[in-house]
Amino acid sequence: MMDGTQIIQIRSLLLEAADAIDRANAIVSTLDSDDQALLATPLDEISSALHFELLQKLYLRYPGLAEEGEVWDGATV
Repeated sequence: MMDGTQIIQIRSLLLEAADAIDRANAIVSTLDSDDQALLATPLDEISSALHFELLQKLYLRYPGLAEEGEVWDGATV
């Protein structure tokens, strides 16, 4: 089983990845339609998997982890 520090590190990295995907999506939205067609759907699929599979599973398994500034299992979120 993961300890609080490991869980928070994983959450932090996943949230950083989500931010990077959002930034990539913003750039993709400025591209021509062919490049948008090539990149938009895969980025959306990755974003959905990240938010609705990985992060959601963490939050369901470790209630309270989603709250910023909370102390969770001895570590600050």
